[in-house]
Amino acid sequence: MVAEHSAMPFPDTIDDDDELDIYGLDSLAFMGLLTAIEKDLGYIPSAILEGDLYPETFGELVSAYDADKSK
Repeated sequence: MVAEHSAMPFPDTIDDDDELDIYGLDSLAFMGLLTAIEKDLGYIPSAILEGDLYPETFGELVSAYDADKSK
């Protein structure tokens, strides 16, 4: 799903520390990604929606979803 929103070639694997912007996920592409994830999962994490978090890495993005899921 992430590769669909990236303007850059995307590797087969990514690490938690990989930064979103090195794959072309600027703020506009990031919003498209969040919308696609919302369609799949049914929500966007509250920390992202409320502006408390703007994930810079894939690990931060996944952690935001994990944190909301555990509430």
